[in-house]
Amino acid sequence: MRPDFETCASQFLNGSSSIYSQYVYNGHIYGAAKSTRSVTISLQGCRDLCGTGTQYYSWQDASNTITTWVLPIIGLLVQAPFESNQAWQTFLALCRWSGSPIAAMSYIFWNIKVTGKCALMIDMATKYDEYPAPGSDFSAMRDSLYILCVMNQYTPKISLPSIEAERLLRLALFSNMLPVCGSSDKESLKDRRAELAQSFREGRKKGVVPVFISFLWFVFALALTVQLSFSEIGGNQTAHNLALGLLVGWLPILIMASTVDRNQASADAIREKLNSLIDDARTALLDPKVLAEYMQDTRTTEDDFTWMKCLHDNVFKEGNFFVGFGGQGRMHWHYGVAHPLLCGMESKFMAAYGRDWLHYGFAARLAIVVGSRNVNGLKMFDPRMAWQISSSLIIVLGSVGGAFVLSCNPSRRGSIGILADMCTEVFTPTVGLGCRSGGYLVYFLIAVGLLSVELVVWWLTHERTHASPHYIPRIARRLKEQFKPDHESSAVRKVHRLFAWFTTSTFRDIVRNFVLRPGEVANAIWLIYIICAQTFGAYQTCDCMASNWSYQGGYIDFQTSAAYNCRI
Repeated sequence: MRPDFETCASQFLNGSSSIYSQYVYNGHIYGAAKSTRSVTISLQGCRDLCGTGTQYYSWQDASNTITTWVLPIIGLLVQAPFESNQAWQTFLALCRWSGSPIAAMSYIFWNIKVTGKCALMIDMATKYDEYPAPGSDFSAMRDSLYILCVMNQYTPKISLPSIEAERLLRLALFSNMLPVCGSSDKESLKDRRAELAQSFREGRKKGVVPVFISFLWFVFALALTVQLSFSEIGGNQTAHNLALGLLVGWLPILIMASTVDRNQASADAIREKLNSLIDDARTALLDPKVLAEYMQDTRTTEDDFTWMKCLHDNVFKEGNFFVGFGGQGRMHWHYGVAHPLLCGMESKFMAAYGRDWLHYGFAARLAIVVGSRNVNGLKMFDPRMAWQISSSLIIVLGSVGGAFVLSCNPSRRGSIGILADMCTEVFTPTVGLGCRSGGYLVYFLIAVGLLSVELVVWWLTHERTHASPHYIPRIARRLKEQFKPDHESSAVRKVHRLFAWFTTSTFRDIVRNFVLRPGEVANAIWLIYIICAQTFGAYQTCDCMASNWSYQGGYIDFQTSAAYNCRI
């Protein structure tokens, strides 16, 4: 039965004394209703008198929420940096951004920091008031660092030897004296990078104006709801709409940050060009004649190239140095390749020479190509990334926490407080944790849990990411031995393929596919449910209005807002 709480309140307050005495709430009451016990009905009384159904909002009220919040949220989401012709990857990215926003923003902020460091280094390469011409060493270094920023959005093959992969990248990006494909033109690698950087700049997605307009639409909706909340004190729905806006208050920040960390128009095409550049540099190094000329030009010895032995291995011959696009926080454990290179460049040369470090030309290039002796190679992890993680956590906590404050106490006045039993402010009933505030809390806790799992797995596996733990193949083999039917059907073959996947999978693969991605999808669905339930009034039930998720609730207050406002 669909309840009518106004009629139910009138029946409870103005009905017979037997109904009143049977259903009046006699337990302890928190907040401002301590002296108005006569208008509080117990949860069971509400179920008996009002019914156990849901009093949904009218279409007029629901459409108001749709136009105020749902459409601006959709307008922001469509501006997200999706990949073209990648339906499944788009779905997973959307679930990650909405289901695990703390982790996604952490990676986005980290990429922005790395990009900013590249910009700072090239700015420090010349004097403050100097403007180098196109084709200069400054222009070539700018192209190299820009390509490095693009590379930072891609994930290298995890089976690559870390130290050797880093040194190969340094040569491909910063060497001006290595001929490509046996060419006698010593500037060929430099020209190749210049053409590549120019094509990347031309193919970069713009989209700043549409994103900014969507952001302004969201901010205007937030300001409008705040104004309505204070001009119409006493209406719960307006305050709850404001809480809905605060719940997704992190979304504009994520979208705007992803605009700065913007991806290319075609991620796969860019990846192929980057792999081709690196593979050409590898091929040139394996040519004895080219290598001898390069060592003579750079005044290096064979001892400086002993690391090249592994370049003959199949892991390099396959030509797929980068295997996936991980920009904008769409991939788990995506650290990028730029930061280890930048740290080596800074410690090897730039920190000692400061501004105008590129003035030392040959010495600067040689120091950058050689780099510092980083024993971790591309698997280096900088603890300073904790700043980006903390910033993301604070943003989401402030956003969801603001919604929790407004909804933990579904008041007639919009009073404040997160934990009613630990604060001393005067609360308007019903004080406590209910469906709405509980839903916000569950969403935040799942997001924090996903971030925690990702960080723990990262810490446990950051040194060895390509070796499968010995127990995973062993478990797969034992299961396969137990499952040997006489005749294999299509289902059996699928099971065998699953066992084969387990045998070759890493620990990160297992956690990603069976913990993180299902958790992100579930949390994204939970967020959609919260938005739909609040839009159409699915929380208008006796159980939700009684805030029975905590011990402070268990009753419903039929007092009007005017009765509380008169005490102010």
